[in-house]
Amino acid sequence: MSWKSRWSEQHSDADALKRQLTSEGFDAYQWTGCPGGAYLDYIHTLDEVVCVLAGTADVKVADEQGTVEVGDRMDVPANTYHSITVTSKEPLVVLTGMRRT
Repeated sequence: MSWKSRWSEQHSDADALKRQLTSEGFDAYQWTGCPGGAYLDYIHTLDEVVCVLAGTADVKVADEQGTVEVGDRMDVPANTYHSITVTSKEPLVVLTGMRRT
């Protein structure tokens, strides 16, 4: 899966991760998805990054499907359809960001 990597092997905590995303040109913020929540086939006109802090989810980016868990990073190119369905019993908490223009 070309869109998935690990952030937790590179950064010790969420604050360090936020600093890294900011240095990469992203406006980073925390977002929470409810258990069972499905956010299907949406698209952004800017690159998006999503880093999982808590919970798990099934994900589809373009034609690739997979799962994400704590420590995973998703890089979604601009104008790419993607979906997230929360699979954990607890909320999915992510640090996400959109690339600044």
